Amino acid sequence: MRIPSLALTTALALAAALANLSANAQTIHPADHAGPVPATQIVTSSATPAPLGLQIFCLREPTHCAAAPATALEMDQRLMNLLASVNREVNAAIRPRMRSTQVWELGAQTGDCKDYAMNKRAELIARGVPAGALRLAIGLTAQGEGHAVLIVRTTVGDYVLDNLTAQILPFNQTGHTLTAISSPDPKRWNRVA
Repeated sequence: MRIPSLALTTALALAAALANLSANAQTIHPADHAGPVPATQIVTSSATPAPLGLQIFCLREPTHCAAAPATALEMDQRLMNLLASVNREVNAAIRPRMRSTQVWELGAQTGDCKDYAMNKRAELIARGVPAGALRLAIGLTAQGEGHAVLIVRTTVGDYVLDNLTAQILPFNQTGHTLTAISSPDPKRWNRVA
């Protein structure tokens, strides 16, 4: 049986796309992962500078910016409950307001997405979550607005704590396009591939 040329071209293109998708799912994350990257884990490429406001914050608050050993948390109901609780509490504690300064802030009563992300990170660390499992990330919302979130690296993928929702979602289900993410050292960032 002969396959028409258009169908053959389409089949070859689909096979190539599937092969590329499989190859990307097994990409090694150079910064902090020793094995294959799960399909739901953020993959990074080259280094990029940390956001300037975070750099200033780290100069002022170096203890909150210390490097930590990379780790992935075992995802279970207890961890999901903790993440949801911290997300809700911090979302309720900070009144949303765009600030004129881009410096990230802890203990803010009003602030923007960067402040929510930083405060969630600090609260999770205070509750015993290893800092090496937490990442700060920036990107764009589905509406194209700049945004920052906290990422929690788990054994089943990367989850997002976001001031725009009470839900804890896998990073690839948020509708956001992440462009850069911190390593286990909040002062060292990588572009999202």
